[in-house]
Amino acid sequence: MSASDRPTSKPPSVKFFRAANKLVRPLLGSRFHRPLSGRLMLLTYNGHRTGREFTVPIGYFGWDPGTVLAMSSQLGWIPSLRGGSPVRLRIRGEVHEAVPTVIEDTPEVAALLGEFVDRKGAKAAKGLMLGLPGDRRPTDDELGTAAARTRLVLFRLETASQGR
Repeated sequence: MSASDRPTSKPPSVKFFRAANKLVRPLLGSRFHRPLSGRLMLLTYNGHRTGREFTVPIGYFGWDPGTVLAMSSQLGWIPSLRGGSPVRLRIRGEVHEAVPTVIEDTPEVAALLGEFVDRKGAKAAKGLMLGLPGDRRPTDDELGTAAARTRLVLFRLETASQGR
């Protein structure tokens, strides 16, 4: 099979995410969160244009102590986090106040993706659905291509309280 004949993996569509979120959001907010909350958290933020509160499920990874890393190719919530306004995260049933730092510079995103591979492994990187290989460390070109398709957010956790 030639390279042009191979199926390419496309990220799921926005419609898919919206439909899935209608099921996932209530589960993550309930006492039945455990099957999903090891990889997904709820992000609650105020919209940058409307000021309206939004809650969306997003994938996350523990990063440094007191910090979690999230990424998305669905960039709808990123503009609302750019100013670093505090947000709420519900992680494994606990609510945390957090301060986001959005990373959008492609070389910086590529470097952080490379660090992600070093910390979590190639298989975890492939699961990000950014076209990264799952059997080896990506090349700099592969990291750059993947970085152009995503934005990263580091959330510094401020406080934790029991789930609401």
